[in-house]
Amino acid sequence: MKNVLIPSTLEPDTINAVKIAIQQSKGKKCTLFLVLVEEIPDSYSSTTFLRSMKSEMTASQKKVLEYCRELITISQNCNLKIHYQYGISAPLMRNLIQHLEIELTILSPSYRKDERKTHNQFVQILSNCKCPILHLNSNCEEYNLTTAMYLVKTKPKLQIEDLHELIPERFDIKIINKATIINNQDPEDLESLINEAIVKNNINLLIETRKPKKIKLKNENATANENFGLPILSLYEETA
Repeated sequence: MKNVLIPSTLEPDTINAVKIAIQQSKGKKCTLFLVLVEEIPDSYSSTTFLRSMKSEMTASQKKVLEYCRELITISQNCNLKIHYQYGISAPLMRNLIQHLEIELTILSPSYRKDERKTHNQFVQILSNCKCPILHLNSNCEEYNLTTAMYLVKTKPKLQIEDLHELIPERFDIKIINKATIINNQDPEDLESLINEAIVKNNINLLIETRKPKKIKLKNENATANENFGLPILSLYEETA
């Protein structure tokens, strides 16, 4: 694992994201980039522009950041850097991921559900990039993400055989089961069957694939499989 991108508003669940990023680094050198995204200040004056870009952190945000730095110190193999991003576009996102050598992005529930326009756009544009995205859930604190189930959609480009080759190269995760999602299947029946398999096989992570989507003004849920109460690793279908 080279580097990890963590978009954040410095809510408490950022701490969980940092913990899991450290876990996924597997003891190797890794830089965690906390990305703080802000609107571009609307001003023609350079002085006003620069003044507007300086946003003070609240006491709770400072506390979260301090705790994250303590976790990094304890890890001994990871570094933590703060990246301020003003405005975002598809080319900027691709350049950001390439420049920072990002191999995984971790999205916390608070960031994914944030209603601010810039954050909504960031999540949607990120979903159209090829970088793997780990969606955390609200109950995710210190999951040991090692045992996964692949949620197979209709006619996926990535088969489970592809994932068995792809996943070990990047993550310390073993896929031990799969479930096929059929469009006309009753959602309640599907949820019941998957939950049963999760309990039976001690699944602690779900894997799904995604395709590029048109950017909308209002953000939709980045993943449609949040009802199962587990973190979800989302892979771009052309990753392989």
